[in-house]
Amino acid sequence: MTEQDAMDNKNRKLILTGGILGGITTLGLTGFFVYGHYFPNTPDAYVHAYTVTVAPYVAGYIKNIHIQPNQFVKKGELIYEIVPDSFQVIVDQKASKLEASKKNLNSMRQELQKAKDDLKSKKASRWLIGLNQKRYAFLLKKDVVSLEKEQALQASIIESDADVTRATAEIRRISQKMLEQQSLINANSSDLETAKINLNYSKYYAPFDGFISNKFTIRSGQYVKPGQALFQIVDNSQWWVDANYKESQIHRIRPGMKASIKLDMYPGKKFEGTVINISSGSGAYYSLLPPQNATGNWVKVPQRFPVRIKINQSLKHPLRAGSTAYSTINTMKTVPNISSKQKDAPPNS
Repeated sequence: MTEQDAMDNKNRKLILTGGILGGITTLGLTGFFVYGHYFPNTPDAYVHAYTVTVAPYVAGYIKNIHIQPNQFVKKGELIYEIVPDSFQVIVDQKASKLEASKKNLNSMRQELQKAKDDLKSKKASRWLIGLNQKRYAFLLKKDVVSLEKEQALQASIIESDADVTRATAEIRRISQKMLEQQSLINANSSDLETAKINLNYSKYYAPFDGFISNKFTIRSGQYVKPGQALFQIVDNSQWWVDANYKESQIHRIRPGMKASIKLDMYPGKKFEGTVINISSGSGAYYSLLPPQNATGNWVKVPQRFPVRIKINQSLKHPLRAGSTAYSTINTMKTVPNISSKQKDAPPNS
């Protein structure tokens, strides 16, 4: 084989190798873009959970603290106590006041019964005097008794009628006092319930299963007041990932689609998720100072829209709020409309 043939053979091999490598590169790039079209993904994703800022309902000094920062607590678990002495004193005072008002009402009931008995007695006397007056009036016509005696009975009737009127008025007076006393009892009962509620508020229990935040600065003996932010509790029942997709990636994404989530803190571990919804505005649109591009030089910047993906907590690989994630959504499978609202919503593409 001549030197020229060897050189031609080498060139053909180089051309063939280059063609193969070019074809592989073309196929790889095509596969990459096709995969990215049907399986949109983004590393701009973060884990989130609902958090509740704990603030006391009542003012006072911290007596005991039963948890530590970053501790997991169960729903109903006691977290801290405020010194309850002042609240207990108020409860005792309100209870005594309520008991006294009830005793007064019982005394009024007895007084009312006595007034009713007195009214019956006065009416009986009036009835008897009326009978005697009629008898003496008949005898007076027969000239059997004197006119003076018959007039005395008429005077007794007038006096008896006055006694009945006074007894009736006394019953009305006592009944009115009883109504006022019942209103006072109701007010005292409400005050007592409020005092008991404040006493119960001196102890704070976990409202749900969750994690105590790391920023936990309260100490025993510290004075706190209503509305003062003490710490936060991360709700362990609902976790999601906010994946910020480019606007060119969301045209195929629909609620209900399955997603694969990878967390940087757990290499090799995949979490299964489900798309909940897509934000109606970009992240920049909801910022404190949204961009205004009506004037000046303008450079087009692709916007990102948060896609909320639900994921479940794992015992072996616990989720932590704020951790970075990598999200991939499978748009190959179509999903039915989640609700009538989504049926009426404008399409995403």
